[in-house]
Amino acid sequence: MQRYLLEITYDGANYFGWQIQPNQRTIQGEIIKKISTLLNQKINLIGCGRTDAGVHAIKYFAHFDSDIEIDFENFLFRINNFLNNDISINRIYKVHKNFHVRFSANLRTYEYYISCKKDPFLHKISFPFFKDLDLKLLNTGSNFFIGKKDFSSFCKSSSDVNNKICIVTEAFWIKKNNMFIFRITANRFLHNMVRSITGTIIDFALKKISSHELQKIFNSKKRKNSGLSVPAKGLYLINVEYPKNSFSEKNI
Repeated sequence: MQRYLLEITYDGANYFGWQIQPNQRTIQGEIIKKISTLLNQKINLIGCGRTDAGVHAIKYFAHFDSDIEIDFENFLFRINNFLNNDISINRIYKVHKNFHVRFSANLRTYEYYISCKKDPFLHKISFPFFKDLDLKLLNTGSNFFIGKKDFSSFCKSSSDVNNKICIVTEAFWIKKNNMFIFRITANRFLHNMVRSITGTIIDFALKKISSHELQKIFNSKKRKNSGLSVPAKGLYLINVEYPKNSFSEKNI
């Protein structure tokens, strides 16, 4: 059996997240259905992580095993003609059987997009938020989240994950034209973590909470104390990083 790795881009607006769920349309479900039909073989597609309903991905990775020798160029042409326009398979690689798309990953990067001016073209792909935001305060608030910390206060209270320690290596904001962009990179993310962090930083920038209160939110380890979760439509998985030589560029 050969393990194949896919690099995927998708617009999650019309899907109930990545992971297959009963009676729901999901990214994973759509891709499994189309690849299984194309190869005439039922596949099990494993993703690099979950994304919530409505969340998008610029560079998402998933792997599957097959005993079929795949012609990459032909496969990419056929699968992208087969898939809906809101999902694309950008590349396919051969990887070692011990490679795991989720557990082999070192870092993951998300970006959150906030449009600060009404724009019909940005409405569906960002969070329209027209209150005045101070870029300096946004970045001051972001600094609290960098490092190895317990993110229990920024995880869905219904989460069954026991370990809520994450290592955030970068968290910062930039302003580009009429868009505020928040970028955060970590070794792992909890359910709803980026969206609740974003909402909390916005509260800090609007001076609804102080530095002292932000630290108290961390210490409380209770989701109810942090900011509101911003809408899914502004969130994008930008990249997943793996150890060098995990897969070969020759297989593009």
